[in-house]
Amino acid sequence: MLFIIYLLVQASSFFVCLGCYNSVKKTQLKYFLPFLFITGIVEATAYWIPLKGISKFNIFNTFTTFEFVFYFFIFSKHLKLPYYRYPVIAMIFIYPITVYLNLKYIQGFHTFHSYTFLLGSFFMVLFSCLFFFESVRLENLHKMLPDQPFFWVCTAFIMFYLGSVVINSLFQYLMSFDMQSQGKRIYSIINQSLNLLLYTGFIYAFILCHRKRKTSISP
Repeated sequence: MLFIIYLLVQASSFFVCLGCYNSVKKTQLKYFLPFLFITGIVEATAYWIPLKGISKFNIFNTFTTFEFVFYFFIFSKHLKLPYYRYPVIAMIFIYPITVYLNLKYIQGFHTFHSYTFLLGSFFMVLFSCLFFFESVRLENLHKMLPDQPFFWVCTAFIMFYLGSVVINSLFQYLMSFDMQSQGKRIYSIINQSLNLLLYTGFIYAFILCHRKRKTSISP
């Protein structure tokens, strides 16, 4: 049941973005539309391929790497201070190389890249905090944080990736022989719940873009 709700919320995030696109396209969140479309395809593929006896680790390793790179790109569009923005841009190039080296020399290509996922999660929380720090600088105090769509995206990022740090730190234990059946269920429930929070944050951000546009053009 939770999985169905998660898929509905995820699909809803794409359709809300599409429905609000006239407003969203005027912001840096416009890049989410193709990203969410790709996300839906990946999720559908990941659901289907195990039925054919194919491991889904490769598709998730590839997609989550792309996902982090995309999110770093989004941060590079929102952070204005050079000493915040440049490290984010550097991570766009460094992170996929790190994932490849991890899979080739440490964890192997036939398992989930939990080490570099944790690394990416750490930087997602860090960059979200940098956005908050930048937003409360004196020159930005006239802007109410809750009125900024990206504030809700960052809030969703922090909740999702802090939770991911915990669950992926326990990944090897949950997937161990003694815990495998129950561990998969626990991991799935927590991961899907975190995804619900993430995509709900996206949805609200898109709706806020639409509301702000309607307010700005109203007489």
